[in-house]
Amino acid sequence: MKKIILKAKQTLLICLMMVGVVACDEQLVDINKNPLAATSVAPELLFPQVLVNFSSVRTMEFAGWNMHAQHWVGSGGTWINRSKYVLGVPSVNNGWTGWYAKCLKNLSLVHDLVESENPENLYIRGQAKILEGFIYSNITQVWGDVPFTEAVKPTEFPYPIFDSQEIVLEGIITLLDEGIDILEQEIDSDIVTDADLVYNGDREAWIRWANSIKLKMLIFIANKKPAEVASKIQALVDEPLILLNEQEAKLPYSNDIGNENLRWRFLQRFWGGNINLWYAGKPLVDLMNSLDDPRLATYFDTNNSGLYEGQTQGATAFATVSKVNVNTIQPDSPDRYSTASETYFLLADAAANGHVLGGLAQANSWFVQGVELALDYFDGSLGEISQVDKDVYMASLPDLTTLSTEQALDQINDQHYISLFGHGLEAWNLWKRTKSVDLEIPVNGGADAVITRYTYSTNEAGSNPNAPQDLSITTPMWFQK
Repeated sequence: MKKIILKAKQTLLICLMMVGVVACDEQLVDINKNPLAATSVAPELLFPQVLVNFSSVRTMEFAGWNMHAQHWVGSGGTWINRSKYVLGVPSVNNGWTGWYAKCLKNLSLVHDLVESENPENLYIRGQAKILEGFIYSNITQVWGDVPFTEAVKPTEFPYPIFDSQEIVLEGIITLLDEGIDILEQEIDSDIVTDADLVYNGDREAWIRWANSIKLKMLIFIANKKPAEVASKIQALVDEPLILLNEQEAKLPYSNDIGNENLRWRFLQRFWGGNINLWYAGKPLVDLMNSLDDPRLATYFDTNNSGLYEGQTQGATAFATVSKVNVNTIQPDSPDRYSTASETYFLLADAAANGHVLGGLAQANSWFVQGVELALDYFDGSLGEISQVDKDVYMASLPDLTTLSTEQALDQINDQHYISLFGHGLEAWNLWKRTKSVDLEIPVNGGADAVITRYTYSTNEAGSNPNAPQDLSITTPMWFQK
């Protein structure tokens, strides 16, 4: 099989320099038009730009997700605003434009370029379809109803309709299936390798990732239509999934100058490397304290009394509150897309809910594996947990077969919530789906309920007559019960 070779680190450096320290370009750009989009280029060259722009939004532009999940609380400036649900028009516009115009538009160009110049290179299209599905999965988790069937097709659809979240979720699964079907074929095809910053052209890894994304999307749908998707979830149990920490999908950052994690670079440039803006969220700290969770020391610093204490969103008193531990935000901290522990927690959730065979016995097995992988993730890092602490914690976990279904699901989802520290989008949407943790309404906040979605880009809302006009930031998403 032929392979495409690029120097990945150099490519990532160039792309990060294009993105900047914080993706805060305040220009408003139509999602159907991207002045930076290539029109004639080798398709593999577009992958790093897509991935870096995608993760710049996740890592820094929308870091406020960590406040919405109430893992973190902001203590000043932009960050306390995010705690109070003041989203910031530039950030919302940048996120919308970045994902549609700089990511999805360039992926559509990948398809066009392969089809017109090297139609035999189906593997590249398979990778692009899976990445496209993952980006849409992020978009709908932020905004709900979004352009999908008519998106990034400006000639045909200058004013794309906003598809319902149900249609988007089902469409994502179709994209993933199409990508999997392509990559499972044994054919002579180029595949993006070094320019693939996630898996370096490993076909099997892409298939595992696609199945893992698909599992998550099906679990969202199962919240509303369990009978319609149970057989599809069951079928995934025997398919390749991300089941080991080393298999996780992520955008890696590094210690190389220009390749660092954007949150770390933000702290270095503006705060001397100190975390003086991000503190512990009360719901997470209270839960972890109740469980005597050894990850408390990994996630947070103790206060002056040697305790771990969180703060309510929107509050302004931080003298006794624990800071987010700087060790969790290092130059080489990756943007983790899909993890092994998440796979196991989703499988455990499915078993406890009766979507797959095995009931609570099977759920308990997957639950234990999920917690073990979450603890082991920090091995060899600054936040490493001792084996003694791991063993004590694992011994403290309940046997789910001794609990009611509701109690078992609470245990599964609590551990899932804890494991997602620093991955605000995933934790926030887990809460929307399960409500297993009691989140608080911010003090002096911009709403009378917990935020569930973002407002639409002002540029899109102002120019597209199909943009919904009646949704607030607390309007539940379709998949929420």
